[in-house]
Amino acid sequence: KNEDTNTCHISFLIILIFYSRYEESMLNCCVDLEEVKKTGVTFGTVACLAKCQGLDVNAVYGSNSTVDEFRRVVKRTCTAPSSVKTQPTSFLIVSYTRKVIGQTGTGHFSPIGAYDEASDHVLVLDTARFKYGPHWLPLPLMFEALLPLDPDTGKSRGYMVLGYDGPEGVGVGGDAPLSHL
Repeated sequence: KNEDTNTCHISFLIILIFYSRYEESMLNCCVDLEEVKKTGVTFGTVACLAKCQGLDVNAVYGSNSTVDEFRRVVKRTCTAPSSVKTQPTSFLIVSYTRKVIGQTGTGHFSPIGAYDEASDHVLVLDTARFKYGPHWLPLPLMFEALLPLDPDTGKSRGYMVLGYDGPEGVGVGGDAPLSHL
């Protein structure tokens, strides 16, 4: 449940990775959970929260990437070879500025659930269901929304691949490494 608008980052971690085993109170490792509920967290802190829960984390600030690199990561995490019959072991999370995509609010975290190569759109699975449901966005527009500076850090927002070693040992790896925070 995401009644507090400052907990979108915690909601997506629970939804994507921890839903059956964890609750918000178990994410109190990098920052105090009560402070998070008041002020929210930064991109780097979300990466830390995921790491302290045992996930592999590859995080990239938007300013350290290109739209083509972002597209490559989207394709790698949102599509799988037809021979793979296991559940996904990695998930793509974006930290973006809502205003760039024409929405109200400021910084936000959401998972990317799918990619349509024909239209070059990504499916944003918004964690603030009370405000916006799942919606498709042009990939270049989503990338633009990663670039504005977070006023709390002076750094751009970005994207991260969260993963774990699945049945075949496939985590967040791929054909090329991502930048780490």
